[in-house]
Amino acid sequence: MKEFLKMFFASLLAFVLVCFGGFLFLLIFAGALTSMSAPQPTVKKGSVLVFDMTANIQDAPVSVTQEQLLNEAFGRGGPQNYALRDVLNAIEEASDDLRISALYLKGSFQSRNYGSGFAALKEVREAIESFKEISGKPVIAHLVYPTDKDLYVASAADKIIMNPEGLIMNAGMSSEPIFFAGFFKKYGIGVQVTKAGEYKSAAESFVLERMSAPAKLATEALLEDMWSEYVDALSERADMTPDAFQALVDKKGLLNAKDALEAGIVDELGFADSVIKTLKEISKSDSDKLEFDSASLSDYILATRESATGDHVAVVYAEGPIVVGEGADGQIGGTKLAREIRELRQDDSVKAMVLRVNSPGGSALASEEIQHEVRMAKQKMPVVVSMGTVAASGGYWISAYADKIYAEPNTITGSIGVIGMFMNIKEIANRHGFTFDVVKTGKFADALSIARPKSSEEMAIIQREVDDVYADFLRKVSEGRDQPISQIEKIAEGRVWSGEDALQMGLVDEIGGLEKAIAYAAKEAGLDSDAPVKDYPKATDFLEELMESLTATASIQHSNKTLEKFDAAVEEIHGLTRWNDPKGVYAILPYNLATE
Repeated sequence: MKEFLKMFFASLLAFVLVCFGGFLFLLIFAGALTSMSAPQPTVKKGSVLVFDMTANIQDAPVSVTQEQLLNEAFGRGGPQNYALRDVLNAIEEASDDLRISALYLKGSFQSRNYGSGFAALKEVREAIESFKEISGKPVIAHLVYPTDKDLYVASAADKIIMNPEGLIMNAGMSSEPIFFAGFFKKYGIGVQVTKAGEYKSAAESFVLERMSAPAKLATEALLEDMWSEYVDALSERADMTPDAFQALVDKKGLLNAKDALEAGIVDELGFADSVIKTLKEISKSDSDKLEFDSASLSDYILATRESATGDHVAVVYAEGPIVVGEGADGQIGGTKLAREIRELRQDDSVKAMVLRVNSPGGSALASEEIQHEVRMAKQKMPVVVSMGTVAASGGYWISAYADKIYAEPNTITGSIGVIGMFMNIKEIANRHGFTFDVVKTGKFADALSIARPKSSEEMAIIQREVDDVYADFLRKVSEGRDQPISQIEKIAEGRVWSGEDALQMGLVDEIGGLEKAIAYAAKEAGLDSDAPVKDYPKATDFLEELMESLTATASIQHSNKTLEKFDAAVEEIHGLTRWNDPKGVYAILPYNLATE
């Protein structure tokens, strides 16, 4: 009887799960069909274009995700994913659109992977400034607890209205990497590292308990450059000198709404109703209710998007860590991207290529696979690189041979260096009763085993390989940038640089964003200034994304600050999965240099 009950309830549970899974699938499928069959959004005359910044702005085209389908199926809102070019094009279109009366900014950016970085947001901010200048239409922003990214973009607005109870939690930029050496030692996980380049500190998190002196020096210089760009924007808005702005944040630490108003950072204090009244007047709404005619940015993108045909500029996105093979979501698979570039260079309708790089690097092998195809494409057409928020190490490797490289002042680039990293589980395994034995036909047959540490002789062999890859890296940068290798050696050593510094050193050619790179590529290809532009890889079809996401683990989004460090630690450990180079040799950025 006991076994019968166990089997009965197990079968019942399985039946319930199958039914629920089927119901969930149908719900998502129905939501997707509804989304597909929905009429194209319309824009009423006098509408305010609403840019809800509670979004992640990524470089690559946006695919439909499981989360978005679920939100739509259940009628929920949620953070949007926007492609950078969609945002820029929509704001530009709105400046000439007689139906649009103003631009309204609200919300707070939600960065994911390498999205919503300062380089991308600089382009968004410039688009807003251009919108004001060309159209003369007002830009209104409403802020509550703005981050430095929110405030940076909103500082382009004509008027910033801040919640009276709001707070500006920004007194500078910092990078606070997590170190695992003590954790690994405590639990018996061995890590061995080799490197080429004094500043190449990508694996320090796994073998040290604090930043090395060279890593700290390079990081401080980089943050100073990025902070300077931010301070210049905010101090200009507040009509004060950069030194005065710095003195203000150093004195206050946190700026409440009254502090921000007195300093001239914001123009007015008010709740949502006062903002709505302002926008209602601008839109000339005749509604009796407290509302205004509006068009969301997402709807406006759909309503104004045009399909490109014929001869065109191909924008190829390299966004995320570089890994061997096809790669997963949020990664650059070396084989996959190389195949995409190869197909495009053989497409006669592609007249120029812009490689948009937003990557900290990764596998040296995968980086070389991509770079080879970039060099082949260059033989047929102009190839221009546009660097996003991060284009460092392997991200620079794949960029070096471009005809021209654009970067923003706050782009993170350089990091020309190489590391080798190997982990072993001998101690932790032995503690729990696991032991290993080996039979081999050669002295180094088990050199890549994780069951034991590498011998000094094996580490010497690996160091030789790391040195060879570094020498190859230097040679390729020297060739690609047409500079003596002795000059490249001085600015390499794994050190990271800002885009501004990289320009002075010849690592990039010009300061500018994606649109500037596209315009240059079109010109070099002999195309008109308004030539069609297509994005690659194309956004995933919703059914493809659905089938992939149904087999994946759902993620939980939250904004609990007390859990952020834990999340970051988990993410860093999970990030070890991208260390998949078969030789164990990597060209990857030191730490995760995200700032907030």
